[in-house]
Amino acid sequence: MKNIFLTTKTAVLLLLLVFSSAFSQINYFKKGIPEGKILVTAHRGDWRNYPENSIKAIEGAIRMGVDIVEIDLHKTKDGQLIVMHDSRLDRTTNGKGEIAESNLEDIRKLFLKSGVGILTREKVPTLEEVLNFIKGKRIMLNLDKSWNFLDEVKAMTDKTGTAEQIILKGNKSAAELKKEVGDKLNQMGYMPMVWPEDYSIYKRDQVLDPEQYVKDFHQLFAPVAYEVIIKDDTAKADQLLSLIKKTHALVWINALWPELCAGHDDDLAIDHPEENWGWILKKGATIIQTDRPEALIRYLKSKNMKYED
Repeated sequence: MKNIFLTTKTAVLLLLLVFSSAFSQINYFKKGIPEGKILVTAHRGDWRNYPENSIKAIEGAIRMGVDIVEIDLHKTKDGQLIVMHDSRLDRTTNGKGEIAESNLEDIRKLFLKSGVGILTREKVPTLEEVLNFIKGKRIMLNLDKSWNFLDEVKAMTDKTGTAEQIILKGNKSAAELKKEVGDKLNQMGYMPMVWPEDYSIYKRDQVLDPEQYVKDFHQLFAPVAYEVIIKDDTAKADQLLSLIKKTHALVWINALWPELCAGHDDDLAIDHPEENWGWILKKGATIIQTDRPEALIRYLKSKNMKYED
């Protein structure tokens, strides 16, 4: 009996180790991205088939083979984090008013609209519900609009055991970020946003030199990736991309609309993928955020460039 007990105990431990190892590998950045392979990020999930920022939209993206889903956070009047892009309820639900002036109990009574404004049966998810849904699945989340809720996000990812599946992003300088967060980021990845031109971030007074911004981040945080917003195809953009590659960080480029990728956006790429998504690849992107995930995945697979575990 003792031998049977030990054998059973050993088997359980082995299973736990296997599960733990598999779960840790969901973090593609820690696992490593092979040269020439691309991660696909679905903007607000599979919103062409399901309501944006819904659990169904995340589920649909996972089925497609998407690697990362970008979602947005807002806080309700009673301090609960929900997943929604707008600060108001009007566009995406059958409710009205500001999220910040609405309690979660009232928001739970609402239904989400589809991309064409048709009411569905889907409900507005909380961050906790989304994290519990994605736990252990082959997907990571980029939490946009989350920076003002860092403590709450960290507490929720710790509670749900999903910290390694989360990527945060922001536009503060490295010094500001270090002063504010210390070691609060824990296992969550962080991705600085950077523009090739000198810029005043989000209409703040501070003007940052892009190359110095990257050097400072590399020294203080060594980010796994940078989100590069390329308004114009210039030599400055190429210099910045080259510098980021030298730090061994990944390059995230958005194909969502023209101002983010020097006019090489998803809508053009549907008919002319090589001239548009191909341009983004030539710029050295390792991660492409798209509103056309299914088509982008198909294109990347045709070139044997889609990242696969």
